[in-house]
Amino acid sequence: MLLQPFAQNITLRPAILDDVDWAAPLFFAAGPALFSYIFASPFDESEAIFCQAFAYPQHALSYEHAQIIEVHSQPVGVMISYPGSLKRQADEKVHQVMARILPLRKLPKILVNLADLTRIKQDIAAQDYYILGLSILPAFQQQGLGTYLLTQAEKQAHAYNCRAIALDVTYANTPARALFERLGYRVTCSKSTQRFEQLTRSGGLHRMVKPLDSNPLA
Repeated sequence: MLLQPFAQNITLRPAILDDVDWAAPLFFAAGPALFSYIFASPFDESEAIFCQAFAYPQHALSYEHAQIIEVHSQPVGVMISYPGSLKRQADEKVHQVMARILPLRKLPKILVNLADLTRIKQDIAAQDYYILGLSILPAFQQQGLGTYLLTQAEKQAHAYNCRAIALDVTYANTPARALFERLGYRVTCSKSTQRFEQLTRSGGLHRMVKPLDSNPLA
């Protein structure tokens, strides 16, 4: 539940290119170790890579798939999500974007890490909806805004006639897992590899899923 004085003063809108400068670093901050693993680079380099990628259209890390939450017209949070019917195509286009951004010397290690990640992450069915992640500015955390974003994602999933909504959370991120469980998500699969654990120090990934009923949320 949203806490006062936010309850009557929040809006949700699609991200635009002008949001990149603040929204990309905020989203990165929600999982720097994971992005460092994916981009095979230190945190600072990985943040720069993600910020560049976020500005490109038509791929899974793009601002085009992001939603911005505002309080009193001030942007305070970001979420990236999409229906499974779009996710595979969006994932494939990430590789094209990375080829433009990253030096060739990094590609072999990145490919090894991505291959390792495919052993951990589960596919998303076309009939399901996927939340890549969300992040709220520190000053606005613990105010119910994360719950609000998840509720809005659920409404979007209903609009696409999805049968379930899914996300991934690291073993180490117990506060986020507790939030998801309170909202009806349940762990359906937990996987890790030695490489993933060593490089991210986050254990592994839980896939959490919430079935959707036929009645959209009010």
